[in-house]
Amino acid sequence: MLRGPIIALLLLAAGPATADEPHRLHAEVDPLPFILGGYGGQIGFRAAQAPRLRFAVASFALDVPDPVAQLDSDNDGFHIRVRPSGAFYCLYFLSGTRGGWVAGGSLRYLRLEYSHDDVPDAATDVGELSVEAIAGYKWHPWDAGFYLQPWVTVARALARSDDAVVGDHEYQQMFVQLFATVNLGWELAL
Repeated sequence: MLRGPIIALLLLAAGPATADEPHRLHAEVDPLPFILGGYGGQIGFRAAQAPRLRFAVASFALDVPDPVAQLDSDNDGFHIRVRPSGAFYCLYFLSGTRGGWVAGGSLRYLRLEYSHDDVPDAATDVGELSVEAIAGYKWHPWDAGFYLQPWVTVARALARSDDAVVGDHEYQQMFVQLFATVNLGWELAL
């Protein structure tokens, strides 16, 4: 619905494309959240004047697997659902403009729902603002817009709206959070 005006504004802000490098629009889906009962996708943009930088916005939701949610034995019985959440990404392509190694970061807002086996009718919602460092690799398996982008992150919470307490059980937050996946993407030269 707003896709056309948003693309037009991005193109106006970026200025005209050059003969050597076009503006690029990226759309990605992350299959892992779909497998984990949610969804994950992002839309990104690279301006011709800064072809190694990509900015993107993402939305995602998923059920955190219990072995991951319960890594610390103090968290046995806890379950975590990432409710619809979002992130703003900035990636830098180290190997060039088409693909290769990529590094960057994001600012994300997570809407977390905690529940516990001992209190089946209760749940606690917590908002979390965090930053993450990202490393990945963008690979075009053939000469077309499709690509695969495996990546890993290390994230650190900056602020939480509340403690994750369900009944008389408090979730013990990890100092850092790790995540890895492979995005499926399509790149369109504009």
